[in-house]
Amino acid sequence: MNIIKKWKISLIYMLLPVLLYGILGPLEIYAGNVDEFIFILKDFFWFFLGVSVLVWLAGSAVLAFLPEKVRDVLHVMIFIFSVLSYVQNLFFNQKLMNANGSIMDWDSMRGTATVNLIIWIVLAAALAAVPFVWKNRYQKIYLGITAFISAVQLVTAVCLLIATVPVGYRLMTVSAKGQLEVAPGSNVIVFLFDGCYNTQFEETMAAHPEIAGTLKDFTYYDNADCHYNYTFPSIAHMLTGVDVDCNIPMEEWRESCWHEERSRNFFNTLHSLDYECDLYSYNYVYDVIGPIENLKDIIDNTIDATPFIDYRLLCVELEKMTIYKYVPYIVKPRFEVKDYVMQEIACNFDSESPCAYENGDFYQALMEERLSVDASLENKFSVIHLSGLHMPWNTNADGTYSVEGTSLSETSEGIAVVMQEYIRQLKALEGDIYDNATVIITADHGGTNISVPQPIYFIKPPHTLQEEMQITSAPISHDDFQATVLTCIGGQNTTGYGTSVFDWKEGDQRTREYWVPAETVGNGNEEGFYVYTYDTDRYELMGSSEEGILYPTLPTFANFGR
Repeated sequence: MNIIKKWKISLIYMLLPVLLYGILGPLEIYAGNVDEFIFILKDFFWFFLGVSVLVWLAGSAVLAFLPEKVRDVLHVMIFIFSVLSYVQNLFFNQKLMNANGSIMDWDSMRGTATVNLIIWIVLAAALAAVPFVWKNRYQKIYLGITAFISAVQLVTAVCLLIATVPVGYRLMTVSAKGQLEVAPGSNVIVFLFDGCYNTQFEETMAAHPEIAGTLKDFTYYDNADCHYNYTFPSIAHMLTGVDVDCNIPMEEWRESCWHEERSRNFFNTLHSLDYECDLYSYNYVYDVIGPIENLKDIIDNTIDATPFIDYRLLCVELEKMTIYKYVPYIVKPRFEVKDYVMQEIACNFDSESPCAYENGDFYQALMEERLSVDASLENKFSVIHLSGLHMPWNTNADGTYSVEGTSLSETSEGIAVVMQEYIRQLKALEGDIYDNATVIITADHGGTNISVPQPIYFIKPPHTLQEEMQITSAPISHDDFQATVLTCIGGQNTTGYGTSVFDWKEGDQRTREYWVPAETVGNGNEEGFYVYTYDTDRYELMGSSEEGILYPTLPTFANFGR
Protein backbone atom coordinates (compact mmCIF):
# COMPACT_ATOMS: atom_id res chain seq x y z
CA MET A 1 0.00 0.00 0.00
CA ASN A 2 1.55 3.32 -1.06
CA ILE A 3 1.88 6.28 1.29
CA ILE A 4 -0.88 8.31 -0.43
CA LYS A 5 -3.43 5.53 0.06
CA LYS A 6 -2.36 5.13 3.69
CA TRP A 7 -2.80 8.87 4.18
CA LYS A 8 -6.30 8.82 2.65
CA ILE A 9 -7.39 6.03 4.97
CA SER A 10 -5.98 7.90 7.97
CA LEU A 11 -7.79 11.04 6.81
CA ILE A 12 -11.14 9.23 7.09
CA TYR A 13 -10.35 7.91 10.58
CA MET A 14 -9.18 11.32 11.78
CA LEU A 15 -12.13 13.23 10.32
CA LEU A 16 -14.77 12.29 12.91
CA PRO A 17 -12.86 13.27 16.10
CA VAL A 18 -11.70 16.49 14.46
CA LEU A 19 -15.27 17.34 13.48
CA LEU A 20 -16.68 16.55 16.92
CA TYR A 21 -14.06 18.17 19.12
CA GLY A 22 -12.83 20.94 16.85
CA ILE A 23 -15.76 22.16 14.76
CA LEU A 24 -19.23 20.84 15.56
CA GLY A 25 -18.86 20.87 19.36
CA PRO A 26 -17.98 24.59 19.65
CA LEU A 27 -20.58 25.44 17.00
CA GLU A 28 -23.38 23.63 18.84
CA ILE A 29 -22.45 25.29 22.13
CA TYR A 30 -22.47 28.72 20.49
CA ALA A 31 -25.71 28.16 18.56
CA GLY A 32 -27.49 26.89 21.68
CA ASN A 33 -26.43 29.90 23.76
CA VAL A 34 -26.09 32.66 21.18
CA ASP A 35 -28.48 34.95 23.08
CA GLU A 36 -26.49 34.48 26.29
CA PHE A 37 -22.94 34.92 24.96
CA ILE A 38 -21.33 38.31 24.43
CA PHE A 39 -18.85 37.06 21.81
CA ILE A 40 -19.84 36.29 18.22
CA LEU A 41 -19.06 33.56 15.70
CA LYS A 42 -15.98 35.12 14.15
CA ASP A 43 -14.31 35.42 17.55
CA PHE A 44 -13.64 31.68 17.66
CA PHE A 45 -14.81 29.81 14.55
CA TRP A 46 -11.97 30.54 12.16
CA PHE A 47 -9.40 29.67 14.80
CA PHE A 48 -11.10 26.36 15.55
CA LEU A 49 -11.51 25.61 11.84
CA GLY A 50 -7.86 26.37 11.09
CA VAL A 51 -6.53 24.30 13.99
CA SER A 52 -8.92 21.45 13.15
CA VAL A 53 -7.81 21.29 9.51
CA LEU A 54 -4.16 21.43 10.57
CA VAL A 55 -4.60 18.63 13.11
CA TRP A 56 -6.59 16.59 10.60
CA LEU A 57 -3.98 16.83 7.82
CA ALA A 58 -0.88 16.60 10.02
CA GLY A 59 -2.25 13.84 12.27
CA SER A 60 -3.26 11.75 9.26
CA ALA A 61 0.18 12.24 7.70
CA VAL A 62 1.90 11.08 10.88
CA LEU A 63 -0.33 7.99 11.03
CA ALA A 64 0.47 7.18 7.40
CA PHE A 65 4.19 6.93 8.11
CA LEU A 66 3.84 4.67 11.16
CA PRO A 67 4.46 0.91 10.95
CA GLU A 68 1.37 -0.93 9.74
CA LYS A 69 0.55 -2.74 12.98
CA VAL A 70 0.96 0.42 15.07
CA ARG A 71 -1.14 2.38 12.59
CA ASP A 72 -3.92 -0.22 12.59
CA VAL A 73 -4.08 -0.25 16.40
CA LEU A 74 -4.26 3.55 16.50
CA HIS A 75 -6.98 3.54 13.81
CA VAL A 76 -9.05 1.18 15.97
CA MET A 77 -8.51 3.30 19.08
CA ILE A 78 -9.44 6.53 17.24
CA PHE A 79 -12.54 4.86 15.80
CA ILE A 80 -13.71 3.56 19.19
CA PHE A 81 -13.12 6.87 20.96
CA SER A 82 -14.83 8.90 18.21
CA VAL A 83 -17.91 6.68 17.97
CA LEU A 84 -18.34 6.50 21.75
CA SER A 85 -17.98 10.28 22.01
CA TYR A 86 -20.68 10.66 19.38
CA VAL A 87 -22.96 8.16 21.15
CA GLN A 88 -22.33 9.82 24.55
CA ASN A 89 -23.56 13.17 23.31
CA LEU A 90 -26.47 11.66 21.41
CA PHE A 91 -27.83 9.23 23.99
CA PHE A 92 -26.05 9.15 27.36
CA ASN A 93 -25.90 12.76 28.56
CA GLN A 94 -28.73 12.87 31.09
CA LYS A 95 -27.84 16.19 32.73
CA LEU A 96 -25.00 18.59 31.99
CA MET A 97 -25.80 21.76 33.94
CA ASN A 98 -27.89 23.37 36.66
CA ALA A 99 -30.34 26.02 35.50
CA ASN A 100 -29.06 28.41 38.18
CA GLY A 101 -25.50 28.27 36.88
CA SER A 102 -24.13 26.61 40.03
CA ILE A 103 -21.64 23.77 39.88
CA MET A 104 -23.00 20.26 39.49
CA ASP A 105 -23.44 18.01 42.50
CA TRP A 106 -21.25 15.21 41.19
CA ASP A 107 -21.52 13.16 44.38
CA SER A 108 -25.23 12.69 43.74
CA MET A 109 -24.43 11.42 40.23
CA ARG A 110 -22.00 8.66 41.18
CA GLY A 111 -24.51 6.02 40.15
CA THR A 112 -25.01 7.63 36.76
CA ALA A 113 -21.25 7.98 36.29
CA THR A 114 -20.66 4.32 37.19
CA VAL A 115 -23.32 3.03 34.79
CA ASN A 116 -22.03 5.35 32.07
CA LEU A 117 -18.46 4.08 32.53
CA ILE A 118 -19.59 0.45 32.37
CA ILE A 119 -21.42 1.18 29.11
CA TRP A 120 -18.27 2.75 27.67
CA ILE A 121 -16.18 -0.26 28.67
CA VAL A 122 -18.68 -2.76 27.25
CA LEU A 123 -19.10 -0.89 23.96
CA ALA A 124 -15.37 -0.30 23.63
CA ALA A 125 -14.71 -4.02 24.17
CA ALA A 126 -17.36 -4.95 21.60
CA LEU A 127 -15.92 -2.58 18.99
CA ALA A 128 -12.37 -3.70 19.76
CA ALA A 129 -13.44 -7.32 19.15
CA VAL A 130 -14.57 -6.59 15.58
CA PRO A 131 -11.06 -6.82 14.04
CA PHE A 132 -10.64 -10.27 15.61
CA VAL A 133 -14.00 -11.50 14.29
CA TRP A 134 -13.77 -9.96 10.81
CA LYS A 135 -10.06 -9.61 10.24
CA ASN A 136 -10.39 -8.88 6.53
CA ARG A 137 -13.60 -6.83 6.65
CA TYR A 138 -13.32 -4.69 9.79
CA GLN A 139 -11.46 -1.94 7.93
CA LYS A 140 -14.36 -1.45 5.51
CA ILE A 141 -16.87 -1.59 8.38
CA TYR A 142 -14.99 0.99 10.40
CA LEU A 143 -14.38 3.28 7.44
CA GLY A 144 -18.03 3.05 6.38
CA ILE A 145 -19.36 3.92 9.83
CA THR A 146 -16.84 6.75 10.26
CA ALA A 147 -17.57 8.20 6.83
CA PHE A 148 -21.35 8.08 7.38
CA ILE A 149 -21.27 9.74 10.82
CA SER A 150 -18.76 12.31 9.56
CA ALA A 151 -21.01 13.20 6.64
CA VAL A 152 -23.95 13.71 9.00
CA GLN A 153 -21.81 15.92 11.24
CA LEU A 154 -20.59 17.96 8.29
CA VAL A 155 -24.16 18.62 7.16
CA THR A 156 -25.11 19.58 10.71
CA ALA A 157 -22.15 21.97 10.95
CA VAL A 158 -23.05 23.65 7.65
CA CYS A 159 -26.69 24.04 8.74
CA LEU A 160 -25.59 25.60 12.04
CA LEU A 161 -23.33 28.04 10.19
CA ILE A 162 -26.20 29.07 7.92
CA ALA A 163 -28.69 29.36 10.79
CA THR A 164 -26.30 31.24 13.08
CA VAL A 165 -25.85 34.44 11.15
CA PRO A 166 -22.52 36.05 12.12
CA VAL A 167 -23.79 39.45 13.23
CA GLY A 168 -21.76 42.24 14.77
CA TYR A 169 -21.80 43.15 18.43
CA ARG A 170 -25.15 44.58 19.46
CA LEU A 171 -24.41 45.11 23.08
CA MET A 172 -25.38 47.56 25.72
CA THR A 173 -24.02 47.69 29.22
CA VAL A 174 -24.09 50.12 32.13
CA SER A 175 -21.69 52.99 32.50
CA ALA A 176 -19.41 53.16 35.52
CA LYS A 177 -19.54 56.93 35.40
CA GLY A 178 -21.17 58.13 38.59
CA GLN A 179 -20.73 54.96 40.62
CA LEU A 180 -18.92 57.00 43.28
CA GLU A 181 -20.97 60.16 42.80
CA VAL A 182 -24.07 61.39 44.59
CA ALA A 183 -26.45 64.23 43.86
CA PRO A 184 -26.47 67.46 45.92
CA GLY A 185 -30.19 67.07 46.65
CA SER A 186 -31.93 63.84 47.58
CA ASN A 187 -30.23 60.47 47.12
CA VAL A 188 -31.68 56.97 47.32
CA ILE A 189 -28.65 54.67 47.56
CA VAL A 190 -29.31 50.93 47.39
CA PHE A 191 -26.54 48.43 48.02
CA LEU A 192 -27.41 44.99 46.65
CA PHE A 193 -24.81 42.50 47.81
CA ASP A 194 -25.01 39.25 45.88
CA GLY A 195 -26.21 36.34 48.00
CA CYS A 196 -25.51 37.94 51.38
CA TYR A 197 -27.64 36.18 53.99
CA ASN A 198 -28.56 37.47 57.42
CA THR A 199 -27.42 34.57 59.62
CA GLN A 200 -23.85 34.83 58.34
CA PHE A 201 -23.72 38.61 58.61
CA GLU A 202 -25.12 38.50 62.13
CA GLU A 203 -22.10 36.38 63.09
CA THR A 204 -19.88 39.07 61.59
CA MET A 205 -21.68 41.83 63.52
CA ALA A 206 -21.40 39.86 66.74
CA ALA A 207 -17.64 39.57 66.24
CA HIS A 208 -17.30 43.22 65.25
CA PRO A 209 -19.63 45.43 67.30
CA GLU A 210 -18.16 48.55 65.67
CA ILE A 211 -20.29 47.77 62.61
CA ALA A 212 -23.43 48.65 64.56
CA GLY A 213 -21.76 51.89 65.61
CA THR A 214 -21.17 52.95 62.00
CA LEU A 215 -24.74 51.98 61.15
CA LYS A 216 -26.32 53.52 64.24
CA ASP A 217 -28.83 55.53 62.19
CA PHE A 218 -30.08 52.37 60.47
CA THR A 219 -32.76 49.86 61.35
CA TYR A 220 -31.79 46.24 60.84
CA TYR A 221 -34.61 43.94 59.71
CA ASP A 222 -33.65 40.38 60.63
CA ASN A 223 -36.74 38.83 59.05
CA ALA A 224 -36.50 40.03 55.44
CA ASP A 225 -37.80 37.86 52.61
CA CYS A 226 -36.17 38.01 49.16
CA HIS A 227 -39.06 36.27 47.36
CA TYR A 228 -36.72 34.82 44.69
CA ASN A 229 -33.49 33.16 45.76
CA TYR A 230 -31.35 33.93 42.72
CA THR A 231 -30.08 37.21 41.28
CA PHE A 232 -32.41 36.76 38.36
CA PRO A 233 -35.34 37.17 38.77
CA SER A 234 -34.79 38.85 42.15
CA ILE A 235 -33.34 42.19 40.99
CA ALA A 236 -35.73 42.50 38.05
CA HIS A 237 -38.63 41.82 40.42
CA MET A 238 -37.42 44.34 43.01
CA LEU A 239 -36.96 47.17 40.53
CA THR A 240 -40.08 46.53 38.46
CA GLY A 241 -42.41 45.25 41.19
CA VAL A 242 -43.65 42.63 38.71
CA ASP A 243 -43.98 39.02 39.84
CA VAL A 244 -42.75 36.21 37.62
CA ASP A 245 -45.47 35.04 35.25
CA CYS A 246 -45.30 31.26 35.02
CA ASN A 247 -47.69 31.25 32.06
CA ILE A 248 -45.11 32.71 29.68
CA PRO A 249 -41.51 31.73 28.88
CA MET A 250 -38.97 33.18 31.31
CA GLU A 251 -37.14 34.95 28.48
CA GLU A 252 -40.38 36.72 27.58
CA TRP A 253 -40.97 37.75 31.20
CA ARG A 254 -37.38 38.99 31.44
CA GLU A 255 -38.21 41.57 28.76
CA SER A 256 -41.87 42.31 29.45
CA CYS A 257 -41.60 42.99 33.18
CA TRP A 258 -39.87 46.33 32.52
CA HIS A 259 -42.74 47.55 30.40
CA GLU A 260 -45.59 46.67 32.73
CA GLU A 261 -47.61 49.63 34.03
CA ARG A 262 -46.30 49.35 37.57
CA SER A 263 -42.68 49.42 36.45
CA ARG A 264 -43.21 52.33 34.07
CA ASN A 265 -45.11 54.34 36.68
CA PHE A 266 -42.39 53.82 39.30
CA PHE A 267 -39.54 55.06 37.11
CA ASN A 268 -41.67 57.80 35.56
CA THR A 269 -42.36 59.07 39.08
CA LEU A 270 -38.67 59.16 39.91
CA HIS A 271 -37.78 60.87 36.64
CA SER A 272 -40.56 63.43 37.09
CA LEU A 273 -38.97 64.38 40.43
CA ASP A 274 -35.59 64.87 38.72
CA TYR A 275 -34.04 61.63 39.94
CA GLU A 276 -31.40 60.12 37.73
CA CYS A 277 -31.88 56.35 37.87
CA ASP A 278 -28.62 54.40 37.63
CA LEU A 279 -27.79 50.74 37.99
CA TYR A 280 -24.20 49.67 38.62
CA SER A 281 -23.53 45.98 38.10
CA TYR A 282 -21.11 43.66 36.34
CA ASN A 283 -20.84 44.33 32.62
CA TYR A 284 -22.92 41.45 31.41
CA VAL A 285 -26.02 42.80 33.15
CA TYR A 286 -28.31 40.82 30.87
CA ASP A 287 -28.05 38.18 33.62
CA VAL A 288 -29.39 40.68 36.13
CA ILE A 289 -32.19 42.58 34.44
CA GLY A 290 -32.60 41.38 30.85
CA PRO A 291 -31.86 43.10 27.53
CA ILE A 292 -30.65 46.60 28.37
CA GLU A 293 -31.40 47.98 24.91
CA ASN A 294 -35.07 48.05 25.96
CA LEU A 295 -34.32 50.15 29.05
CA LYS A 296 -32.94 53.39 27.61
CA ASP A 297 -35.77 55.45 29.06
CA ILE A 298 -35.76 53.56 32.38
CA ILE A 299 -32.14 53.12 33.44
CA ASP A 300 -30.18 56.30 32.71
CA ASN A 301 -26.62 54.98 32.65
CA THR A 302 -27.02 52.51 29.79
CA ILE A 303 -24.42 52.80 27.03
CA ASP A 304 -23.51 51.15 23.75
CA ALA A 305 -20.41 49.02 24.09
CA THR A 306 -18.02 46.75 22.23
CA PRO A 307 -16.35 44.09 24.35
CA PHE A 308 -12.65 43.34 24.39
CA ILE A 309 -12.59 39.58 23.94
CA ASP A 310 -10.05 37.43 25.76
CA TYR A 311 -9.59 35.14 22.77
CA ARG A 312 -7.31 32.69 24.54
CA LEU A 313 -9.78 32.22 27.41
CA LEU A 314 -12.65 31.98 24.95
CA CYS A 315 -11.05 29.17 22.94
CA VAL A 316 -9.87 27.29 26.03
CA GLU A 317 -13.29 27.40 27.70
CA LEU A 318 -15.19 26.51 24.52
CA GLU A 319 -12.94 23.50 24.02
CA LYS A 320 -13.42 22.46 27.65
CA MET A 321 -17.19 22.71 27.19
CA THR A 322 -16.89 20.64 24.01
CA ILE A 323 -14.89 17.91 25.72
CA TYR A 324 -17.41 18.05 28.57
CA LYS A 325 -20.19 17.14 26.10
CA TYR A 326 -18.49 14.10 24.63
CA VAL A 327 -16.61 12.37 27.45
CA PRO A 328 -18.12 9.94 29.99
CA TYR A 329 -19.43 11.24 33.32
CA ILE A 330 -16.45 9.89 35.22
CA VAL A 331 -14.20 12.62 33.77
CA LYS A 332 -16.73 15.41 33.15
CA PRO A 333 -15.96 17.22 36.46
CA ARG A 334 -12.46 17.98 35.12
CA PHE A 335 -13.95 19.94 32.23
CA GLU A 336 -16.90 21.69 33.89
CA VAL A 337 -16.89 25.42 33.13
CA LYS A 338 -18.23 27.80 35.79
CA ASP A 339 -20.76 30.39 34.61
CA TYR A 340 -18.71 33.33 35.89
CA VAL A 341 -15.71 32.20 33.80
CA MET A 342 -17.72 32.62 30.60
CA GLN A 343 -18.59 36.15 31.70
CA GLU A 344 -14.90 36.94 32.17
CA ILE A 345 -14.29 36.30 28.46
CA ALA A 346 -15.61 39.79 27.69
CA CYS A 347 -15.24 41.63 30.95
CA ASN A 348 -13.92 44.94 29.61
CA PHE A 349 -15.54 47.35 27.18
CA ASP A 350 -14.02 50.00 24.96
CA SER A 351 -16.52 52.70 25.90
CA GLU A 352 -15.08 53.24 29.38
CA SER A 353 -13.91 51.34 32.43
CA PRO A 354 -16.37 48.76 33.76
CA CYS A 355 -18.36 49.15 36.95
CA ALA A 356 -16.70 47.85 40.09
CA TYR A 357 -18.68 44.70 40.87
CA GLU A 358 -16.21 42.82 43.06
CA ASN A 359 -16.32 43.96 46.69
CA GLY A 360 -12.57 44.57 46.72
CA ASP A 361 -12.57 46.51 43.46
CA PHE A 362 -15.32 48.79 44.74
CA TYR A 363 -13.46 49.30 48.01
CA GLN A 364 -10.23 50.15 46.19
CA ALA A 365 -12.04 52.71 44.01
CA LEU A 366 -13.71 54.12 47.11
CA MET A 367 -10.36 54.59 48.86
CA GLU A 368 -8.56 56.02 45.82
CA GLU A 369 -11.23 58.19 44.20
CA ARG A 370 -13.49 58.94 47.20
CA LEU A 371 -17.17 59.83 47.06
CA SER A 372 -17.98 63.12 45.36
CA VAL A 373 -20.98 65.26 44.48
CA ASP A 374 -22.15 65.66 40.87
CA ALA A 375 -23.42 69.23 40.80
CA SER A 376 -25.11 68.67 37.42
CA LEU A 377 -27.73 66.45 39.07
CA GLU A 378 -30.72 67.33 41.19
CA ASN A 379 -31.45 63.95 42.80
CA LYS A 380 -30.23 60.42 42.25
CA PHE A 381 -31.52 56.85 42.62
CA SER A 382 -28.51 54.49 42.65
CA VAL A 383 -28.56 50.71 42.74
CA ILE A 384 -25.07 49.35 43.41
CA HIS A 385 -24.82 45.61 42.83
CA LEU A 386 -21.69 44.07 44.37
CA SER A 387 -20.39 40.50 44.51
CA GLY A 388 -21.27 40.06 48.20
CA LEU A 389 -20.97 36.46 49.37
CA HIS A 390 -21.22 35.02 45.87
CA MET A 391 -18.56 32.43 45.16
CA PRO A 392 -15.68 32.50 44.53
CA TRP A 393 -14.93 34.24 47.82
CA ASN A 394 -12.15 36.70 47.12
CA THR A 395 -12.58 39.56 49.60
CA ASN A 396 -10.09 39.98 52.41
CA ALA A 397 -11.30 40.88 55.90
CA ASP A 398 -9.95 44.41 55.35
CA GLY A 399 -12.14 44.92 52.27
CA THR A 400 -9.39 44.44 49.68
CA TYR A 401 -9.48 42.00 46.77
CA SER A 402 -7.64 38.68 47.04
CA VAL A 403 -6.33 36.94 43.94
CA GLU A 404 -5.68 33.71 45.85
CA GLY A 405 -9.18 33.58 47.33
CA THR A 406 -10.40 33.84 50.91
CA SER A 407 -13.20 32.35 52.98
CA LEU A 408 -16.87 32.95 53.67
CA SER A 409 -16.21 34.60 57.02
CA GLU A 410 -13.41 36.81 55.67
CA THR A 411 -15.58 37.90 52.76
CA SER A 412 -18.42 38.73 55.15
CA GLU A 413 -16.05 40.88 57.22
CA GLY A 414 -14.81 42.55 54.04
CA ILE A 415 -18.37 43.45 53.08
CA ALA A 416 -18.80 45.16 56.43
CA VAL A 417 -15.65 47.19 55.81
CA VAL A 418 -16.95 48.26 52.40
CA MET A 419 -20.30 49.48 53.74
CA GLN A 420 -18.69 51.19 56.74
CA GLU A 421 -16.27 53.11 54.54
CA TYR A 422 -19.03 54.21 52.20
CA ILE A 423 -21.13 55.52 55.11
CA ARG A 424 -18.12 57.36 56.56
CA GLN A 425 -17.44 59.08 53.26
CA LEU A 426 -21.12 59.89 52.76
CA LYS A 427 -21.20 61.55 56.17
CA ALA A 428 -18.04 63.51 55.35
CA LEU A 429 -19.54 65.21 52.28
CA GLU A 430 -20.42 68.86 52.77
CA GLY A 431 -23.98 69.91 53.43
CA ASP A 432 -26.92 67.73 54.37
CA ILE A 433 -26.28 64.98 51.84
CA TYR A 434 -26.11 62.18 54.42
CA ASP A 435 -29.07 63.53 56.37
CA ASN A 436 -31.20 63.83 53.22
CA ALA A 437 -30.22 60.42 51.87
CA THR A 438 -32.12 57.16 51.98
CA VAL A 439 -29.63 54.31 52.26
CA ILE A 440 -30.75 50.69 51.88
CA ILE A 441 -28.18 47.94 52.41
CA THR A 442 -29.55 44.58 51.39
CA ALA A 443 -28.90 41.62 49.11
CA ASP A 444 -30.57 40.39 45.95
CA HIS A 445 -31.16 37.10 47.77
CA GLY A 446 -29.93 35.08 50.70
CA GLY A 447 -28.04 31.85 50.22
CA THR A 448 -28.92 29.47 47.41
CA ASN A 449 -30.65 26.88 49.56
CA ILE A 450 -33.45 26.69 52.08
CA SER A 451 -31.11 26.62 55.10
CA VAL A 452 -29.97 30.25 54.69
CA PRO A 453 -32.86 31.87 52.82
CA GLN A 454 -33.07 35.47 53.99
CA PRO A 455 -31.02 38.47 52.84
CA ILE A 456 -29.55 41.18 55.03
CA TYR A 457 -31.65 44.35 55.19
CA PHE A 458 -30.61 47.69 56.73
CA ILE A 459 -32.35 50.99 56.02
CA LYS A 460 -31.74 54.60 56.98
CA PRO A 461 -34.63 56.82 55.89
CA PRO A 462 -33.87 60.52 55.37
CA HIS A 463 -33.52 62.76 58.44
CA THR A 464 -32.93 59.85 60.79
CA LEU A 465 -30.51 60.25 63.67
CA GLN A 466 -30.34 57.58 66.39
CA GLU A 467 -28.16 56.79 69.37
CA GLU A 468 -27.86 53.18 68.28
CA MET A 469 -28.92 50.80 65.51
CA GLN A 470 -32.46 49.47 65.86
CA ILE A 471 -33.30 45.82 65.29
CA THR A 472 -36.74 44.50 64.36
CA SER A 473 -38.21 41.18 63.26
CA ALA A 474 -41.02 42.82 61.27
CA PRO A 475 -41.96 40.50 58.37
CA ILE A 476 -40.76 42.59 55.40
CA SER A 477 -40.15 41.51 51.83
CA HIS A 478 -38.46 42.62 48.62
CA ASP A 479 -42.07 42.97 47.45
CA ASP A 480 -42.02 46.17 49.53
CA PHE A 481 -39.13 47.79 47.67
CA GLN A 482 -40.90 50.28 45.40
CA ALA A 483 -43.36 51.47 48.06
CA THR A 484 -40.44 51.89 50.49
CA VAL A 485 -38.51 54.07 48.04
CA LEU A 486 -41.55 56.21 47.23
CA THR A 487 -42.28 56.65 50.93
CA CYS A 488 -38.73 57.76 51.65
CA ILE A 489 -38.59 60.40 48.93
CA GLY A 490 -41.70 61.94 50.51
CA GLY A 491 -45.21 62.86 49.55
CA GLN A 492 -45.73 60.12 46.96
CA ASN A 493 -48.86 58.08 46.49
CA THR A 494 -47.92 54.43 47.01
CA THR A 495 -51.28 53.05 45.87
CA GLY A 496 -50.62 50.24 43.43
CA TYR A 497 -47.17 49.51 44.84
CA GLY A 498 -48.14 47.29 47.74
CA THR A 499 -46.80 47.92 51.23
CA SER A 500 -43.55 49.49 52.39
CA VAL A 501 -41.27 48.09 55.08
CA PHE A 502 -42.61 50.82 57.39
CA ASP A 503 -46.09 49.32 57.20
CA TRP A 504 -44.95 46.22 59.07
CA LYS A 505 -44.20 45.89 62.76
CA GLU A 506 -42.65 43.19 64.87
CA GLY A 507 -45.22 40.53 65.70
CA ASP A 508 -47.34 41.14 62.59
CA GLN A 509 -48.60 38.04 60.80
CA ARG A 510 -47.76 37.94 57.12
CA THR A 511 -47.76 35.09 54.62
CA ARG A 512 -44.73 35.32 52.36
CA GLU A 513 -43.46 33.19 49.50
CA TYR A 514 -39.94 31.98 48.79
CA TRP A 515 -39.35 30.81 45.21
CA VAL A 516 -36.58 28.34 44.43
CA PRO A 517 -35.76 27.09 40.89
CA ALA A 518 -37.10 23.55 40.75
CA GLU A 519 -33.84 22.19 39.42
CA THR A 520 -32.15 22.85 42.76
CA VAL A 521 -34.81 20.91 44.66
CA GLY A 522 -36.75 17.88 43.39
CA ASN A 523 -35.04 15.49 40.99
CA GLY A 524 -33.16 18.21 39.17
CA ASN A 525 -34.99 17.82 35.87
CA GLU A 526 -38.07 19.96 36.45
CA GLU A 527 -38.88 23.35 34.99
CA GLY A 528 -40.16 26.22 37.08
CA PHE A 529 -40.04 26.99 40.79
CA TYR A 530 -40.74 25.34 44.08
CA VAL A 531 -42.66 27.84 46.20
CA TYR A 532 -42.46 27.74 49.99
CA THR A 533 -44.93 29.73 52.07
CA TYR A 534 -44.36 30.78 55.66
CA ASP A 535 -46.20 32.97 58.14
CA THR A 536 -43.68 33.88 60.83
CA ASP A 537 -39.91 34.19 60.73
CA ARG A 538 -36.92 32.77 58.93
CA TYR A 539 -36.69 29.78 61.25
CA GLU A 540 -40.05 28.51 60.08
CA LEU A 541 -38.83 28.78 56.50
CA MET A 542 -35.48 27.15 57.29
CA GLY A 543 -37.35 24.20 58.78
CA SER A 544 -39.52 23.67 55.69
CA SER A 545 -39.35 20.36 53.91
CA GLU A 546 -38.04 20.41 50.37
CA GLU A 547 -41.37 19.66 48.80
CA GLY A 548 -43.14 22.98 48.39
CA ILE A 549 -45.57 23.69 45.57
CA LEU A 550 -44.26 23.39 42.04
CA TYR A 551 -45.11 26.23 39.67
CA PRO A 552 -44.02 25.03 36.24
CA THR A 553 -42.81 27.50 33.63
CA LEU A 554 -42.40 27.14 29.90
CA PRO A 555 -39.03 25.51 29.20
CA THR A 556 -37.17 28.20 27.28
CA PHE A 557 -34.98 29.72 29.97
CA ALA A 558 -31.69 28.00 30.75
CA ASN A 559 -29.94 30.20 33.30
CA PHE A 560 -31.48 31.77 36.39
CA GLY A 561 -28.41 33.96 36.78
CA ARG A 562 -25.93 34.39 39.55
